[in-house]
Amino acid sequence: MKRFISLGAAAIMAGLQLVATPATEVLTVSVGSQPLAVDAPVEVGVREAVPRGEALEAVVTEGREQHILLQDAPALLTSPDGVELRRSLCAVLPHGTTSGRHPLRSLASAARPAFSFAPLEGDRLKLLEGDRPVLVYNHGFQLAPGAPEEVRRSTYVHPIYDLDGREVSDDFAPDHYHHRGLSWMWPRVTIRDTQYDLWHIKGLRQVFEKWLGQEAGSVCATLGVKNAWRLADRKVMDEWVWLRVFRAGEHGRAIDVRLTWQALEPVQIRGQVEAGYGGLVLRLANRQGTRLMTPAGLQAKDTNLQPLAWADESGRFDRSGEVSGVAIFQHEGNPGFPAGWTLRGSDKYGFLGVAWPGLEPVTLEPQRALTLRFRVWVHRGDASAGQVEAAYAAFSESPNVTVERADASARRPYLPPW
Repeated sequence: MKRFISLGAAAIMAGLQLVATPATEVLTVSVGSQPLAVDAPVEVGVREAVPRGEALEAVVTEGREQHILLQDAPALLTSPDGVELRRSLCAVLPHGTTSGRHPLRSLASAARPAFSFAPLEGDRLKLLEGDRPVLVYNHGFQLAPGAPEEVRRSTYVHPIYDLDGREVSDDFAPDHYHHRGLSWMWPRVTIRDTQYDLWHIKGLRQVFEKWLGQEAGSVCATLGVKNAWRLADRKVMDEWVWLRVFRAGEHGRAIDVRLTWQALEPVQIRGQVEAGYGGLVLRLANRQGTRLMTPAGLQAKDTNLQPLAWADESGRFDRSGEVSGVAIFQHEGNPGFPAGWTLRGSDKYGFLGVAWPGLEPVTLEPQRALTLRFRVWVHRGDASAGQVEAAYAAFSESPNVTVERADASARRPYLPPW
């Protein structure tokens, strides 16, 4: 199969027009003693307001010439817990990047952004990079042919595609009709002494309310959604979902996930009895040659509640023979980090689930927001070929990046993602 080569900075430059102004700012990058082993998506926090649509370019001349683009975007990782998001600059530092200072040039708006959104029938929204699909957000209620009415659901991500356009997530799997791509739900939700089940969709549903943002740019695309948890007679929870997708690189593509909840009345959540599952989960499509990897190594059997920073599942998702995979990284600022996992590694039942809060209940109180952050890493090859460990390191120990005025009198500092 012909491999998809993502729009790199050089290709994007063809769709950008430089503004003829002298460089007044510099990009300062500090990556430690070794060059980056993998492309590193970063979020550059700013002290002053960032003009909407702002784009900057740094040209790195050490070694092979590389272009680093910085794009105005919401700050999913560095904004404080809660509903409000600051603006930031998103960028992807190419693998091989070393520490240094590089002049920045302002760019006009992109003539051809790398990303685009496309509405689909059935109240779904597709995100594409160039002409390749990335993911679909299902904001309307979905029900597959043959599935029971009781599992009709909305507000989740499926399909997720690998870098060559193969579906790596699953929905309405006959063995677990309630599994739904990349989703976030709990099987035990207690409200006013009555237990409901958001996992199996019994008595409680997630319902789309409105779009918060759809921004497609040269470096990243951001989707914001406002949802609600509803009982038959009332709303009990506000839910904010933010997804940010970075350009695909040689090894993979990063998808940042920010989830915030604020209860309208006390709502208690907890994982399933004994197994503890519940939280952010990904049901994988059927594959062959499955490999389930974690920081502890190759997982030979299914596990519950083992605390780990990340988990990865890979295999052959079609008959091409090519291997791809998906990892989920937990953010170090999440409560209870690292949470346990629900891991299933058979060819016909692949599952990555961050089991938080597990067996111990957590009560969400009114006027107090809970925010969780994750990164999904969709990659070529297995965990080794897909540079999963290096990609996690780029997430958890992100390079120090600042945008400074040329005289260093003012800075736009990178803020660590925790």
